[in-house]
Amino acid sequence: MKKYQRTLQAWLVVLLLSAFTPGSLFAQERRLEPGPSLIAEGIPTLFKTSQPAAKEFVSARFVDWHPLRREMLVLAQAGGSLQLHLLNAPGAKPRALTEGRDAVAQASWEPERGEYLVFSRDQGGDEAFQLYRLKPSAQAEPLAQPLRISGAEGRVSDYQFLPQGRGLVYLWERLNRQSEAGAKAARPLSRLMWVDPAQAPPQPRELAAVEGGRFTDLAVSSGGSILILRTVQGRSQLLRFEMDGKPGRPLGAAQDKAEEDVEQALALAPTDALWRRQALKSDYRHLVRLDLVSGQRQPWLSEMQSDLEALAVPPRADGRPLALLNNEQGISVLRLFDPLQAQTPPRRVLTQLPAGVTRNLRWHGTLPLLGFEHASAQSPGRIYAYDSQTEELQLWAGRQEVGSGAEYSSLQWKSFDGLQISGLHIAPPARFQGPRPVYISIHGGPSSQSRPGYLNATLRHLVEVMGMHVILPNVRGSDGFGKKFLGLDNGRRREDSVKDISALLDLIASRSDMDAAKVVVAGGSYGGYMALAVAVHESKRIAGSICRVGIANFVSFLENTESYRRDNRRAEYGDEREPKMREFLQRISPLNRADAVKKPLFIVHGRNDPRVPYAEAQQMVQAVRAHGTPVWFLTAEDEGHSFTKADNRDYLFQATLEFVRRVTAAPPDAAGAKPESDALVKTPVVLAKDD
Repeated sequence: MKKYQRTLQAWLVVLLLSAFTPGSLFAQERRLEPGPSLIAEGIPTLFKTSQPAAKEFVSARFVDWHPLRREMLVLAQAGGSLQLHLLNAPGAKPRALTEGRDAVAQASWEPERGEYLVFSRDQGGDEAFQLYRLKPSAQAEPLAQPLRISGAEGRVSDYQFLPQGRGLVYLWERLNRQSEAGAKAARPLSRLMWVDPAQAPPQPRELAAVEGGRFTDLAVSSGGSILILRTVQGRSQLLRFEMDGKPGRPLGAAQDKAEEDVEQALALAPTDALWRRQALKSDYRHLVRLDLVSGQRQPWLSEMQSDLEALAVPPRADGRPLALLNNEQGISVLRLFDPLQAQTPPRRVLTQLPAGVTRNLRWHGTLPLLGFEHASAQSPGRIYAYDSQTEELQLWAGRQEVGSGAEYSSLQWKSFDGLQISGLHIAPPARFQGPRPVYISIHGGPSSQSRPGYLNATLRHLVEVMGMHVILPNVRGSDGFGKKFLGLDNGRRREDSVKDISALLDLIASRSDMDAAKVVVAGGSYGGYMALAVAVHESKRIAGSICRVGIANFVSFLENTESYRRDNRRAEYGDEREPKMREFLQRISPLNRADAVKKPLFIVHGRNDPRVPYAEAQQMVQAVRAHGTPVWFLTAEDEGHSFTKADNRDYLFQATLEFVRRVTAAPPDAAGAKPESDALVKTPVVLAKDD
């Protein structure tokens, strides 16, 4: 009897203790399984964190004004992806126009009467965008069905409406990931196409084609002239087309693409000229007027020592000014400028908005309303309308104050060659005492920039719940710091940017508030390559690394990225067809140094990624595992170069937090217990509230 009682007591203790362990029946209710499109290899059982720092906010995005009505077209979350909605008043409930698992990428109203709109969408993140016409119904239900107006093959990279209801033109590109290697079938092909979206069925017509090159930077003047940039073997030329069937006429002499910065977007101007942003007379992009007849470029405001990141030109010549958006030390600054009063400097407006990032400037077709979206540390994104006559600012969509708890500060350090590098730093709350772990998040691009917007849910959780420092570096090659800084990582200088992170690790080691033994390096796309490269060169000084859709081998990447991107990427990374450059690219590729990766690695990749092929992730996972280093591998069958579906993002969020928690766990105690990172792929652990 006593033996029975002791056995019963033992089982009761086990059951009681199991209520507080990951394998308990209670914990099982919070188990997080990968969705049907996810494949998780080497990732342990995950459990939903009970108290995340905050939900992942997917804010509405401003797309376009209706040309006649005071009504916005916006992108908002619906069914787990961004879909088109109508917003007919500030604060009104958006009315859905589209649905589906694949998000809408771009959209615009027909600019004359707004009887229909055109939008683009891909499938599963493959970026093979096609164009669709949609005539919204008067009722909310059922939704009107879109009509595809472009072909079923290839991709549409851009489109613009012609004036006076003459249809639209778009740039079509052939898709082929096979490296040319002398094969003509693999050479890129771009076409300038025309279609009348109002026609049923639509009948696209070719206006021009370029083989062995690419058409980009499509623009249409108010007079109906079509301007595109033709690039062949690294040489670029602006061409002007009319709807007369004649070949495009060169606009000025051929230019070197790298020097002229001709990739920048061209904007619509009220006369037969175009306003654009270009680094013509300054190290920074500034306002330039391009005459479509003579090809002459006239620089404006080149004395401003900050990057012109966007501009909005009124659709009609009705006296409204140009809206200029400058990137000043990462902060968006909006100014209005009237070229007819050139003696009057641009006037800064909207100083009442918190420091942050402004995007998608667009004037209304007839009203003095400037629409845009704005994100800051306090809000993931709000949509505003600014009345240039009354100077009234109206909030149309978005939460007033969410408050991420993030306080940005500037971090600066000198790299190996004395170059000053900067980044953004978010420190953990004061309740976390002593040296704290560090998470370095490197942006993609490489010509992009870390800016003081709203922290995503992952970074907020790392800071507020796990008490980590977050550093967002802007290594050489980052945008926003001038043309010279932008080119400091090109070609054979690629690993100089990796050395910038090594110098950051030196800085971390010198600070008493940071734990240099618990540093995680992460990044996406080019930032994913950087995370792998740091894992190779600095394995002894990091705890782990996370690579999202990153480049593992520059040669296989350049040979297998989509053909329309290949020449552009060769200008940045080097031409792998040249023997000496090929040898250099092989030498610096993380794949060929996989044996140096000694700390745990988490690789994330979408199966349909057209930019960085999925094989880059596969080969890196295999190579690192072959040398005994643990690797988590997460694949999404319905994603491309980023995870956009809500359920996929939720799982990635939890997996990222668990990976970071494990690799930054405490070292072995005096009794010789193993650190938890040694059991990285074995032990399921419930995420705790505090680290």
